[in-house]
Amino acid sequence: MAAKNPFRKDFDPIPAVPAAFSAHRPLTAAAARIQLDDASEAEMFKLRKGSETALWQSSAWEYYDAISEIKFAFNLVANIVSRIRLFSAMIVDPAEAPVDLRKVESVDPALADAAERALMRLDSAYGGQTGMLRDAALNLSVTGECYLVQVPARGGHGIDESWDIRSVDELQITKSGSYITPRRDLVGGNTTKAGIIPLPDHAFVGRMWRAHPRFSEEPDSSLRGLLDLCDELLLLNRTYRATHRSRLNAGMVFIPDGLARAAAPDPNLYADEDDPEETPEEADDQFEEELIAAMATPIEDESSASAVVPLLIRGPVELGKEIKHIKFERAFEDSMNARYERLLERILQGLDVPKDTVTGLANVKYSNAIQIDEALYKAHIEPMLLLIVDSLTVMFLRPYLRSQGWSQADVSRVVIWYDPSSVATRNDRAADADSGFEKMAISGDTWRRAHGFTEADAPSPTEMALRILVEKGSFTPELSEALLTVVAPEIMAAARKAQQGASVAPIPGEAADILGGNTTPGGGAPAEDPNAEPGAEPVEPEGESTPPGEDGPPFPLAEPGEV
Repeated sequence: MAAKNPFRKDFDPIPAVPAAFSAHRPLTAAAARIQLDDASEAEMFKLRKGSETALWQSSAWEYYDAISEIKFAFNLVANIVSRIRLFSAMIVDPAEAPVDLRKVESVDPALADAAERALMRLDSAYGGQTGMLRDAALNLSVTGECYLVQVPARGGHGIDESWDIRSVDELQITKSGSYITPRRDLVGGNTTKAGIIPLPDHAFVGRMWRAHPRFSEEPDSSLRGLLDLCDELLLLNRTYRATHRSRLNAGMVFIPDGLARAAAPDPNLYADEDDPEETPEEADDQFEEELIAAMATPIEDESSASAVVPLLIRGPVELGKEIKHIKFERAFEDSMNARYERLLERILQGLDVPKDTVTGLANVKYSNAIQIDEALYKAHIEPMLLLIVDSLTVMFLRPYLRSQGWSQADVSRVVIWYDPSSVATRNDRAADADSGFEKMAISGDTWRRAHGFTEADAPSPTEMALRILVEKGSFTPELSEALLTVVAPEIMAAARKAQQGASVAPIPGEAADILGGNTTPGGGAPAEDPNAEPGAEPVEPEGESTPPGEDGPPFPLAEPGEV
């Protein structure tokens, strides 16, 4: 059987679904909690601050801020990741995606409650879990490293406890304590305490990083291999900018001596006999000033006549031929422009985002544009999601459950997982819904959601009966009477009553009950108990019922910092 062509319009891609737990991780996740009160860990943290890794991470942030294409690419990934929903799950089969804890019958409900509360606690002050996912994806894309920090409540600011993602430059550890620097311009070194957030020793701080394949403790990023190219690109930008701003671009005008403005007044018209005559040097200086003024006036005043009226100069004919404009402008060579384009192309090819996506699908036809979306999800979004959920599981969720008294055997298969259903990788879900509904593969509720309708838009039973009556046309008398009973019960009841009044033989009671829609023999009322006392209330028939569950006391949350 021939394989489908992925560039045909009728190609039907696979929608976004979570990967199997045992699937290959293109990005290796690593995570560990940092004990702020541990002297050895604090020393290791300080060593990382002064290492070569910190230098290239600082450069990566500078290039992220300076090159708009890089910022757009990483923000695109971060915004898509922020739309993913996290949930607590269990690994039932490693070859399949983990299953929601609430849907696994063998899971203790108390364990499911504890896992859900732990996940709900991951609420960032910068947009909740959505903002936390976005910040994590952005930091891991740029520098390959970030910190999950339990920020204590700040009563003076009205801010509750939050779990925020902080960059490698925000978290600081000194001899006097640990703190966060949200504003770089408010903190000078480690001496100024304005604008910092102190962290208690028991606060949770977890390090998440994308492990380097050579040295697993070092972070890695796609931007790390592009630093030299980014530096060269900015160098070319500065060259272009300096050339445009140079004052020598206007060049130089050579005007020989002996020329003067035609509109200049006669110097002897109002000359004072006592004043000495104007020297040739003074006349030349005055002409130069007038020439500069005539050129600069249109810049300052666009309504000036100098903007349209040429400057008139008089003098000998042979001197007019000597007027020259000498240019000092620096032309942009084609090789420089080609080098600039090549540098930008190499940078976009090296990022963890498809180049065509960053450039706006400029060279992609609609027939394969749907494949760009799927490639973006499978090759770039899903690996980032796996990195984040694996880190949160190992660093936060399982230690949290262990601190609540659950054994290692209980929590070894519990994970934080993701639901990518809100990330659309298909261009026309409405058409897919039409096809699935016709094949009876999806429900009416799913069809309405795909087309943007709500449950309030669903037809009522009466409307459904009328539609069937109109579409089918003719029915048997029995079916017609049943439909009219549903659509117009008052009219049918009146017709039966009139028919019974005109009938010679009365209709038996059981038959009347059936015609009236009551299937209970004897008029629809519950059968009386012959042994019941006179005047006693009828006894309802006993049936199976599920007693309401009695939940125990709420599972205690760990105090801030106990995780």
